[in-house]
Amino acid sequence: MGLHDNFRLDGKVAVVTGGGRGIGRGIALGFAESGADVVVIARRQEDVDAVAKEVEARGQRGLGISADVMDWDTIPEALDRVVDEFGGLDIMVNNAGGNLDRKMWSLPDISIDKFDEQLHLNMKTKFWGSQQAAKRMTNGGRIINIISIAAHKPSPGFGVYSAANMGMISMTRTLAVELAPKQITVNCIAPGIIVTDMLRETMNVSDEQAHEMFDDVIPLGRTGTPEDCAAAALLFASPAGAWITGQYIDVAGGQPT
Repeated sequence: MGLHDNFRLDGKVAVVTGGGRGIGRGIALGFAESGADVVVIARRQEDVDAVAKEVEARGQRGLGISADVMDWDTIPEALDRVVDEFGGLDIMVNNAGGNLDRKMWSLPDISIDKFDEQLHLNMKTKFWGSQQAAKRMTNGGRIINIISIAAHKPSPGFGVYSAANMGMISMTRTLAVELAPKQITVNCIAPGIIVTDMLRETMNVSDEQAHEMFDDVIPLGRTGTPEDCAAAALLFASPAGAWITGQYIDVAGGQPT
C-alpha cells in the first residue's frame, strides 16, 4: 500500500454529528469522497437527508438521522441503528456544538441555566458520543472531537463555550490513553474562523461583512472552509493517522491563540 492509499477510507463506516451543515457537512462529504459510508446526525431532517444524498452521489451509502444530541437516548439509539444497517462503526466525529440561541454571553452576566446548556452541548454531548461510539467499535476505530481555537484563548462573550472546548482537549487526551488498548484513537480538531450559518447568525453579519471583518486578521489572509477541516479529519480518520492519538490540531490559518 502506497502513502496515498493510506488516506483512503474504503470499507469504513463514519458517523458525523451536526452533519447537516457547515463543518459537519464538509467532513461528511470529504469522508465519502475518500471511500467511507457516512451517517449524518442533526436536528433538521431536510438537512441530513440532503447531505445523505450528496454522499450517495459520491458512490457511497448515506443515511440522515434527525435527532437532538442533547437528548441522552439519541446517540445510543442512532449508533445501534448504524451498526444494524451498516454492519459496524469505525469513525465517530463529534461535531455538534456551538450556541443554541445564537447569542454571546459574558461570564459576569450568564445565567446558571445558560451555563449548563453550554457545557451540555459543547462538552457532555461529545463525551457521550465518544463513550457510546467506543462501546460499538469492535475492531479498533477513530474518534474525532471538533472543538474551537477558543479553547486556548480569551473569548469574551463565549467564556463557557471556551471552557467546554478546553475541557474537551483534556478529556480527549485521557480517552486516548484509556481506549488505546482497544486500538481506538481519539483526537481533536480546533477550527479557527469558518464562515458558517452559526457565525453569521451569532455575529449578525453577511458573508461579505464576515470576510471584511476577519480575513485581514488571519496570517494566511482568509477565513477557513469546511473543506479545510475535512482534510484534517481525514488524517485522523485514515490509516495514515493510525499512530496519532491524544492530540489536537488548530486549523486556523496561523491565527494566534
